[in-house]
Amino acid sequence: MDQLKHFKVKTRLLIFIIGLAILTACTTNIDSKQKKSLNYQLIESTKLIEDTSYYKIDYQYPYFKSEDAKVSHSLALLNDSIQTFLDDAELTYWGLDANGAVELIKETGTCGLYELVNRYEILDTTNNLISLKFETYSYALGAHGFTALNTYNLDLETGVLLKLSDVVDLSGDSKLTAFNQLLVESFVNTEDCFNEQPKVDSTYNKFAISPEFLVVYFEAYELGPYSCGSAEILVSIDDLKEIGIWKR
Repeated sequence: MDQLKHFKVKTRLLIFIIGLAILTACTTNIDSKQKKSLNYQLIESTKLIEDTSYYKIDYQYPYFKSEDAKVSHSLALLNDSIQTFLDDAELTYWGLDANGAVELIKETGTCGLYELVNRYEILDTTNNLISLKFETYSYALGAHGFTALNTYNLDLETGVLLKLSDVVDLSGDSKLTAFNQLLVESFVNTEDCFNEQPKVDSTYNKFAISPEFLVVYFEAYELGPYSCGSAEILVSIDDLKEIGIWKR
């Protein structure tokens, strides 16, 4: 009897292991198919201008392409927006270009290194949406550097770069108030560093979209001192749907 019982236990265990292996294989296969089903390609790009004794420029950014003419047209808007941003970054954050930085350092005899570093994070990539965040660190020989945040949310079906008001209904005071209340409830104020509560108006656009969350960003100084850094607030899309202001 003991041998028979032992045999049954081993048999059940073997069946369980085989079933688990099949389930894992199916899941992996599904994930693989989902990745292959994207109708565009993501190319990770880097533009490094060799460090000099005057400045350092180090960009990492994505480039998207597709064989589908309609999708390619939509992606062109995103790619052009990213390229324009990178082309203008020196003037935006330094107030002068790389050659100007060299001349200024030579003229003033200032010690230091102008820096401009761009990194990115993709929060979602599907056939309907590309959502990404840029973090751009700049230093122009001041007391300290600064990290700016920029976001891009492309609706691939319409070929439009989305605004916050395109995904959340902020029309009217009551809806805007409801959204800001949800921001406050979702805000994680680590070690009580920030001394301001998050609040936006209908024109606010530093946001990204993940499968489960609307992510709202605030740069350093917006909610507290520089030492606190930037703030990232994860607002549940389910909560936005529950109060009736989610539009996608």
